Amino acid sequence: MGRRGDPDWRDRASGELLLGLLPARAAEGVVLVAGDPRPEVAQALGARGWKVVTWSRRALGGRVATPWPPAGPFAWVALRLPRDKGELRMTAHASASVLAPGGILRVFGAKDEGIGAIGRSLEPCFSDLRVLGVGGHCRVVEARRASATGELKGTLEAWREAVDTGFRGLPASWASYPGVFAHGRLDPGTRLLLEALPPFPPGARVLDYGCGSGVVGGWLREREEGIRLDLLDVDAVALESARENVPGARFLLRDGLPPREEGPWDAIVSNPPFHRGKVEDPSMITALVLGAPEVLTPGGRLVLVAQRRMGLEGVFREAFRSVTALGEDRAFRVWEGTGPRRPS
Repeated sequence: MGRRGDPDWRDRASGELLLGLLPARAAEGVVLVAGDPRPEVAQALGARGWKVVTWSRRALGGRVATPWPPAGPFAWVALRLPRDKGELRMTAHASASVLAPGGILRVFGAKDEGIGAIGRSLEPCFSDLRVLGVGGHCRVVEARRASATGELKGTLEAWREAVDTGFRGLPASWASYPGVFAHGRLDPGTRLLLEALPPFPPGARVLDYGCGSGVVGGWLREREEGIRLDLLDVDAVALESARENVPGARFLLRDGLPPREEGPWDAIVSNPPFHRGKVEDPSMITALVLGAPEVLTPGGRLVLVAQRRMGLEGVFREAFRSVTALGEDRAFRVWEGTGPRRPS
């Protein structure tokens, strides 16, 4: 399979490059492997004799996730390049906060992810930046923890931003953090979803799937009296912002739908993710649509927004007896499925 058909090639190739540049035997100290969705780097370092701790802010594949790394101190950090610059800056500060004085940060990623232009994002926490190695369309960049870290923002709270979504019915001050979906703004798909959402009866149990900072769930709670609200996201940092924005809801940190025992729900609402890193992965939306009937009540509904070019009507009709387009614009369409077809 070529790179075009392999969404994981960047993770694999950059990890292999990093391992090829490191000594076969470990030095003293503990290493933190941060943000790597694959286990191979941590496993290989452990096999070479390193004491390895892993950290992820996302509960991908059921892994343990926390919003901030463990305290350390670590001799060096192996960081899989985060997907946006704001998250990279925050993660650089987080890494510096748990590194021993003079500790090393090694960032690994693909060239088309922007690994070649990360220098300014590592300031002011790191110095002596250099390219450790290049190969397989990937690069490893190494930097040393700066001796003077007076500008270090070493806690999650230091990265909190209060933003105005500009949407009627939401508070003017909304908490968010770098790397959270649509950080600092209300994206067009979510706006269309909010405008199209049907009313829910009092007491309805609603799951906001892929909640991000909690915009959809928070707006529903303001609009609907007495609903019971659960917010789910794979990102532990997103859930931290959602806890601030939607106090009193139940929060679920997980990758994919919960088991029916944690529900069932009268409604699932979602602006679901459809990217894995740089690659579109419509299978994540398909899995949500096909899995929803199992966790919905017999009269339950799924309401989601997705790009219009995604052909979702067929998969909705496979999962629901009634399918409706509640709203659309040039880029997005809001789908509603009611009458879930439970597996026999």
